[in-house]
Amino acid sequence: MSRHTVKRKARINELTEELTIGAALRLRRDSDDIHDVVRAVVDYLIEEYPAQELYIPSSVTYPVEELRAALASGKSVRAICKEYRIHRTTLYRVVGEESECVSFP
Repeated sequence: MSRHTVKRKARINELTEELTIGAALRLRRDSDDIHDVVRAVVDYLIEEYPAQELYIPSSVTYPVEELRAALASGKSVRAICKEYRIHRTTLYRVVGEESECVSFP
């Protein structure tokens, strides 16, 4: 067995454990009760989306006024996106909002 296979299995097991703990806390269940379900979900994702990264968006509050000021000052969109670690479409969506800070779940 190659070291990459061992690392991959370790990452999958770590992901399964992390998801089990998170689900158990949210569902107020014992993690042993839901571990098999979480493992089935992880196995399904591996089968359906092999060799792909899974994008999981985070709940983020964007500093809209800072983004608008950066755009107004002539800073490039690429530089702003790199600095705030956001995608170009997210930048345009956020600065188009009226509120001072925008949260996305």
